[in-house]
Amino acid sequence: MNLSLAVLDTAYGDICIEQTAAAGVGVDVFDARVDDNGAHDADGVLVQFATIGAEEMDAHERWRVIGRYGVGYDTIDVDAATRRGIRVVNVPDYCEEEVATHAAALVLGSVRRISESDRLVRGGGWTRWRELAPIPALSESTLGVVGLGRIGRETIRLLRPFFARVVAYDPYVAESGDVELLPLRNVVAAADVLTLHLPLNDDTRHLIDAGALAQMKPTAHLVNVSRGGLVDTRALADALTAGALGGAALDVLESEPPDVDDPALTAPNLVITNHLAWYSDSSEPRLRGLLASRCAAVLTGREAPSIVNAAALANRTRKVLP
Repeated sequence: MNLSLAVLDTAYGDICIEQTAAAGVGVDVFDARVDDNGAHDADGVLVQFATIGAEEMDAHERWRVIGRYGVGYDTIDVDAATRRGIRVVNVPDYCEEEVATHAAALVLGSVRRISESDRLVRGGGWTRWRELAPIPALSESTLGVVGLGRIGRETIRLLRPFFARVVAYDPYVAESGDVELLPLRNVVAAADVLTLHLPLNDDTRHLIDAGALAQMKPTAHLVNVSRGGLVDTRALADALTAGALGGAALDVLESEPPDVDDPALTAPNLVITNHLAWYSDSSEPRLRGLLASRCAAVLTGREAPSIVNAAALANRTRKVLP
């Protein structure tokens, strides 16, 4: 019997791309959405939205790899996987251009009040442009970036020509010759535009809360294309409603899709896109093919470039050796 991967859930329709990518190394991919019992016979799984914890892993003892469609993996209990010797694979390199471009678009759109201007015109307010003030000159403004991974750095590359100054915070970056590194509180306070590019975990959840928002300039704009949980949505809505923040643009929310009473939906000066930053006509097939091929590589003993818990597994192996 061939090694196999089961697709537990996906919004991408068929699984032809995954099947083709894995077939090259002799791994079958089948659709567990059609056959619920199929996951029990699989050697690994591909998952998009489902939460995978210790209970699910113990119920499927054959699993050797869990692949997550996307960059983030906060829906998977990585520690539980490591204890069971299961590799967790993501695809952090499939949409750098798309997400950074979307972040740049949201930055420019929020500061330049593009959506508000459109609504004003459609409401007969062609001459009421002063209602959109303040609109700062970016050449006199500071861009603040939290997170200097691939996407954070690409966002800086795209936006640097517009801004007078770029400051950044990343606890894992000791020095960066082309970016002014500051403590988080200083970046938050200095930024005319603050853009977030970091994963969601226990340390980063509600990183931007009421306290952080109070440190921001009342004319500043906040952009988030990473994970909705990085921002306390209620605190953000309150700040925007009180006029304590210039504007915000979010591609991600704490609850997706949003509940009808989500405070983000009624907050003023807030642009929301529907978790679209990752997408282009090229990025979807790229994601699906890379995830399947990397998980298939794990099953066949080949190298895979994005095993999230590779270091922890190596350390675990060293500890059990005599």
